[in-house]
Amino acid sequence: MNVSGDLALVVLALLTVVAVGSWVPTVHDRVEQLPWWLVAFVPAGLLGLAGLCASGMTGAPSHEIRVLAAVLSVAVAISGGEPVTHAILRGAGESGIPDITRPVAPAPTPLPAEGTDAGTSGGPGTAAGAPERPDGGAFAGTGARPAGGDPLSGMAAERGLPGTGGLPAGTPGAGRSITGPEAPRRPGRVRTGRPVLRGGAWIGVLERAAIASCLLVGYGEGVAVVLAVKGLGRYPDLRASGAAERFIIGTFASLLWAGGAAGIGLLLRP
Repeated sequence: MNVSGDLALVVLALLTVVAVGSWVPTVHDRVEQLPWWLVAFVPAGLLGLAGLCASGMTGAPSHEIRVLAAVLSVAVAISGGEPVTHAILRGAGESGIPDITRPVAPAPTPLPAEGTDAGTSGGPGTAAGAPERPDGGAFAGTGARPAGGDPLSGMAAERGLPGTGGLPAGTPGAGRSITGPEAPRRPGRVRTGRPVLRGGAWIGVLERAAIASCLLVGYGEGVAVVLAVKGLGRYPDLRASGAAERFIIGTFASLLWAGGAAGIGLLLRP
């Protein structure tokens, strides 16, 4: 092992320290404010420099150097892939791909407003085509509610009882609705869409660790297994806006980073 190999190990160690530091929340917020191309291309350039140095190594390294190279390669693949991948996704979002940074599932159909009946023609709470009384209610037997929207008051009106609660006149509480004061009708309730592709950072850590490990041990088929498991697990979320693009771009960026880090490890142990 010569100076080229030593320099490759130094660059890998530097990348590991910087990448692990970027996971600290305060540092992560500062990294988010940097241009996406700077966060993506500088680590990629350092990784390429490490690969160039590793390719120029001559002589057989010791067993300890091989183990160190493998450990650093996996560490770089795990820690460095998240900021690089996220920066590339930010760049894709700035290029015009909608909802790629925060994809959400489509919101469900808004629920109808409470206390209203769809398709009515006699005002809120009245049945379509039902005759109306002068007091705004409905004649008995029509099955319609009065305009007030209080079902108990409607029953009392149909039976000819005075009062809002269906109690005879003079009874305590006859002037008060049994169901309490009528609250204003709320507009249709709209539930926002749920976020999709959750847990991407931690799934990416496991994905890159598995890919780098499979490549270092010479089990290339394991990469296909990892991608298949990830694709099956993410399939229900891919119909959301921006989810498919985020999945494809993020997976390719993570795969390329992990493959590059593992390749340096392989070059350092000929």
